[in-house]
Formats: sequence, structure tokens, C-alpha cells
Amino acid sequence: MVTDKESIFALDGQNLKFTFMLVCSLFLLWAVCNGMIDVMDKHFQEELGLSKSQSAWVQFAHYLGYFLMSMPAGWLATKLGYKRGIIMGLAIVAIGGFWFIPATHINSLVRHGSVTPTTAFIGFLAGVCVIATGLTFLETIANPYTTVLGPLRYAATRINLAQSCNGAGWIIGPPIGGLFFYGKDAAGHSTGSQTLYIPYVTVAII
Repeated sequence: MVTDKESIFALDGQNLKFTFMLVCSLFLLWAVCNGMIDVMDKHFQEELGLSKSQSAWVQFAHYLGYFLMSMPAGWLATKLGYKRGIIMGLAIVAIGGFWFIPATHINSLVRHGSVTPTTAFIGFLAGVCVIATGLTFLETIANPYTTVLGPLRYAATRINLAQSCNGAGWIIGPPIGGLFFYGKDAAGHSTGSQTLYIPYVTVAII
């Protein structure tokens, strides 16, 4: 039984519960982003007239960010430390989120014939890849960070608690994506191409 003196969040007389809650929010953040990716494919099939195989590039761009940054993230995390590594990861996610604003503008030019659907699609893929790069930083750092936010013997307990937030994010991510990717106006016309950026900009602001 855990007493107040042996709290799983207390270390050297410090209560690290609030810090742990902030780290848990990172688990929620990247799970929401990953969950929204899963419902994005169909949107591009409908809005840009892409085939299923072409829309699969969304998943490719997402996991490309993980592939490209997995090793560098571990190395940089060692050099920067937990806090600065997390800040860098959040900054990269924010950059990717804000990129969806110009990407949405580029997409609007498709209807005027100024750019091709492929160009607009690549613009969105760039944002997806940048966000995934930032998430790689967060995932690489947040997991081990939970192990030092209290007594070592409760490290596994803290990781399990943090992972529960990850599960919650995977549940709420798809509905959030569906709300903005597949919305319709009063006339029944799709508004997804105009509102797709909203959840990502919201993540960037947060």
C-alpha cells in the first residue's frame, strides 16, 4: 500500500504530480493527432478525387516523420535533456499545425485551377510529416521522463497511468477529425476543405 510518505509522485521532498499531469497531456496530444490521421484518407479521396492508393500517402507521410526522426530524436534527447527536448518537440508540432493554414489556402486554389490537386495534397502531406517529426520527439522523451518523476520502484505504475491518456486520445481523435474533415453546410455541401486546418491549429496553439 502506498502512503503519503511514499507517494508515487514524490521525490526528494518534492511533489511532482503536476509535472506528471503535464507529461500525461503529451500522451493525450500525440494520440489525438494519430487518431485524426486515421480518418483523413477518405477526406482526400472525396475532396481531391484521389484513389485509395493515392490517399494512403497520408499514412506514409505520417510514419515517414517517425522513421526520419526516431534515431535523431533519441540522440538529441540525450543532448538536450527532458525539458528542452519536450519543448523542441512541441515547437515542431506547432510549426506543423500552423502550416495547415497555408496548406488550406493552397487547397482552395485547386477550384480556381491555379494549382493541381497533387500540389495541394503534397502541401497537406508536408504538414502531416512535420507534426509526426515533433511527435517522435515527444514519444521518445515522455516515456522515460515518467520514470524519473518519483520513486524508481513506481516507474512502471507511472508509465501505465500515462499510457491510459494515450488510449483516451486514440478514442477522441477520430471523432474530432470527422467533425472537421467531413462537415457540411446548411445546403449539404462539404466544408471539410475549409475547416480541416482547425483541429491542427488548435493543437498548435495549445
